[in-house]
Amino acid sequence: MKIRKNEKGFTLIEVMISMVILAIGILGLAPLMVLSIYSNTYSQDLTRATSVAQDRIEQLKNQGNFVSMPYDEGPTTVYGTYNRTIRVDDTSTDGTVPAGVYRIKVTIAWTDDKGMARSVDYYTYKTIQ
Repeated sequence: MKIRKNEKGFTLIEVMISMVILAIGILGLAPLMVLSIYSNTYSQDLTRATSVAQDRIEQLKNQGNFVSMPYDEGPTTVYGTYNRTIRVDDTSTDGTVPAGVYRIKVTIAWTDDKGMARSVDYYTYKTIQ
C-alpha cells in the first residue's frame, strides 16, 4: 500500500479516536438524563396534587356555612394515589384577621416512584357572613 502525501481525508485511527471522545462525552450526560426524568415525574405528581387541591378548594369556597368549627375532613384517597386532608379554622382567634374569615388548608400527600413520602399544603381564605 502506497501512502500519498497530498491526500485529504481522515485515517481510520483518527475516526476511532474521535468516536471514543464522543462516547465519553455522551456517557457524561447520562446522569443528567436520569435526573431530568425524575424531575419530570415529580413535576407531574405536583401538578396532579395541585389540581386535586384546587378542585376541593373551589368546592369549599362555593359551599355555604360550615356546620362546625374547626371543620376537618380526614384523609381521603383521590385517584388511588393522593391522600387529601382538609382543615378549616376560624382565623379570628389570633386577632390578625377579621371575624368571619376562615382559613382553608388542604394537604395533599403521596408516595413517589422511589418510595419517598411527599406532601404539599395549599391555603386559602373564605369569608362567611
